[in-house]
Amino acid sequence: MDKTEIKDSSHKLVRDVTAHLSARRNAIRELQNTEPTDRRVLTQNALLAAGRTLIANNGVAGASVGDIAKEAGFTRGAFYSNFTNMDHFVSAVARIEWQSMLGDVEDVLAGWNYERDNPIDGAVEILLTVLPRDRERYLLWNEFSTYEIRFPQASDDISEGSDNFYRALGEILSTILDAFGLEPVGTLEDLIELIVALSSRSTRNEIIDDSRSPQRGSSSSLIGRLLPDLIRAMTRPAGAQSS
Repeated sequence: MDKTEIKDSSHKLVRDVTAHLSARRNAIRELQNTEPTDRRVLTQNALLAAGRTLIANNGVAGASVGDIAKEAGFTRGAFYSNFTNMDHFVSAVARIEWQSMLGDVEDVLAGWNYERDNPIDGAVEILLTVLPRDRERYLLWNEFSTYEIRFPQASDDISEGSDNFYRALGEILSTILDAFGLEPVGTLEDLIELIVALSSRSTRNEIIDDSRSPQRGSSSSLIGRLLPDLIRAMTRPAGAQSS
């Protein structure tokens, strides 16, 4: 094969791959924009619920299409009738998870009484209530983050959902601080990152402690001890000038 033939073959391969990716993106958009029937909604919900559990326990790599369909009580055909591929499915699981977490936070804040003698204690009390610290949610957070790192091109929807959640969490945290007459010393985004990191480490310790030795104590004591100091160090009375 001469250079011209090689060049032509390379161009054809690029065109074929591009066409394939375009077709896949169009198929995903079509599925996402289609109004499902009641029966289809039930099927999708069952698949998503099964997938959530399998992904949390086994990771994305350990949750095959066959396993998800079997766990939900359907065939592989039912899966592909509702989701184009695993990328589409994982994105759907992540989107629902972010929405659920945000809904939980908003539900708590909607009925909260902001009257507290100590503004730091009041802010900590709310944050300890709204931060997601259960086992499955912790595992899903980590799995989605790992998926974003490993497959950046396939995880645009996951990244978008994560960004939207953190943006909303920022608005919620700002509301909490405003209610207690506080403001961040630095940026609100940095404060959120620190709080989430502390919550994540506490949850990790709690899961391990519970499985190894319950007598070691709950990791809630870790976040309970450090979160007040973190809020105190990273906030100040609203309108105060930094020294």
